[in-house]
Amino acid sequence: MKKYKVILGVLIISIISVTGFVVYKNYIKPWKDAEIYINKYMVKQDISEDNIKSITKEKAKKASYKGILYRVYYKDDPQYEYQYFYSDDYYSLYVNKVMLQIYDMENNNKLLKSNEELKSVKHPPIYLKDTLDK
Repeated sequence: MKKYKVILGVLIISIISVTGFVVYKNYIKPWKDAEIYINKYMVKQDISEDNIKSITKEKAKKASYKGILYRVYYKDDPQYEYQYFYSDDYYSLYVNKVMLQIYDMENNNKLLKSNEELKSVKHPPIYLKDTLDK
């Protein structure tokens, strides 16, 4: 009888451990990673926390990538919505796993695509920021 209690105890501990690992990997870790990587991206853009007007965080899907989307509005650039998208599937980006898209809210939510448009905002993507600093 004691043998069965030990087996049952080990089985219960195993199930709880596997469940905890799955919950952490699929629900907790992506949000923490998104915050870390998006903060790194914002640091490279030289953005201060005082300049952030609002941030909305949500799960999202861009193209075929599932990830976490931060919609950010800045006090010094209220015309634009900056969308920082984090996904584990992105590996070839300048700062790994984060993509920035900027939308002009006063122009029908138009996505800024050309380098000229992107250079006109106060917080351009970091790959353009390096060329502007030179």
